[in-house]
Amino acid sequence: ISPADALDDENTFKILVATDILLGFMEKDAVRGNDTFVTLDEILRLAQENVVDFILLGGDLFHENKPSRKTLHTCLELLRKYCMGDRPVQFEILIFTAIMMIPQGQMHSAPWIF
Repeated sequence: ISPADALDDENTFKILVATDILLGFMEKDAVRGNDTFVTLDEILRLAQENVVDFILLGGDLFHENKPSRKTLHTCLELLRKYCMGDRPVQFEILIFTAIMMIPQGQMHSAPWIF
């Protein structure tokens, strides 16, 4: 199988990896104020164009631990634009408790794992 064919395989799970977007960095600067938002827009656009299944952000999404309202609003606006839609989820997460060595009948300490 050629690499081009592998990318179109329905059994291929495509992941886009991005790091340290730091939304809001220098947002009050007249020249560079929108740079981080343009970067996030580009990342999300590329993910959509390449029909990726998963975006993994390894690092900080925001520059500040309490981002400004403008930063939060723009972030949510971009996520709605690129991530919300009618495209169905094409994968399942399967958890095998026997492999995780959880005694039968006991709950895992993480509530999302059952």
